[in-house]
Amino acid sequence: MVSDEQGEVFITFRLYDARGRLVASSAGLEPAAAGRSVRGSDGELLLDVPIDIDAPIRYRLYNRDGLLLTSSDGERTKIYGLLRMEAGKV
Repeated sequence: MVSDEQGEVFITFRLYDARGRLVASSAGLEPAAAGRSVRGSDGELLLDVPIDIDAPIRYRLYNRDGLLLTSSDGERTKIYGLLRMEAGKV
């Protein structure tokens, strides 16, 4: 998530499921105010960005091999040993 000079919040993502299949990918930055929910083919919730920007975001992030990297139920975030973070360009 990033915000611009006017305070509008944007998201960008690429989501894989537990089998390592690409489920959804944004086409660059998208306004977070529109909300976004993505489920895998098995119904697993992969991303839930509510329309209310102050509401918690829930997610389960897998890598291309289907290994769970991090997850959050909106209150508690779990980070697993395979997570690697890099600075990105906005």
